[in-house]
Amino acid sequence: MPQRIIDQLDLTGSPLEKISQVQTLFARLFEFENLDVLLNNEEPITEEFLLDKMVKRGRGGVCYELNGLLHIVLRELGFDVSFAAATVADANGWILDRTHTVNFFDYKGTLHLLDSGSGNNLSMAPIALDGEVVSSPADSYRLRTEKTDRGSIVCERKTEDGWALRYAFEPDTVGWDDLNRIKKLIHTHPDSPFNKTLLVAKTLEDGTFSINEERFNRKWTDGRIETVRFSETAEMLEHIRLHAAPAVYEAAKTIYL
Repeated sequence: MPQRIIDQLDLTGSPLEKISQVQTLFARLFEFENLDVLLNNEEPITEEFLLDKMVKRGRGGVCYELNGLLHIVLRELGFDVSFAAATVADANGWILDRTHTVNFFDYKGTLHLLDSGSGNNLSMAPIALDGEVVSSPADSYRLRTEKTDRGSIVCERKTEDGWALRYAFEPDTVGWDDLNRIKKLIHTHPDSPFNKTLLVAKTLEDGTFSINEERFNRKWTDGRIETVRFSETAEMLEHIRLHAAPAVYEAAKTIYL
């Protein structure tokens, strides 16, 4: 079933350009959405589960699902990618330890970060360690060697105030079992950012959008921002219907109707 995705690719250019094609296609096809967390879907994260949920049924997912499927597709294309576990940071410090699944790839002796699991924060291209800044319709990103208490590599996003830390990790390979470790924490831990309220987010060709239970937020690359506050659940569902995949809308209805 990964062939459905592969058939949509041109696959010309260098290895990094090919990977960027895949990441760009993932941004177009799949929303970041935590509906399975809210639905308490405890099915194990396997290749078969991800292919059925996302490729066959048209759903999105959270980081371990989106980057899990990215891993499957890139492996099918012959890229020797590996999983790693990162720790996300926000303005208040570190969030749950090692609960963000990413992929990494060694190209000509340089580690490259591959992340299709960050919703409206996608680079849509590999980011080289201590290399050039990568820009997308979401923002600009870089990967640096910097020792932290959560890892020796940091991914950062450009902001108006300078570079902001997104997450840190060690380039240590983890297996599929680690995705299920992360899934359990995301589903059950009281500090999980995804088990309390809905989030649907996406990086688009001309910006980003995100939807939660309170509002719809749309940003364009030219700096425009539109925010719609919801006065009732029906408005939220209508924005999911308008902006997300049909299967995501159907899943949301099972929770909110």
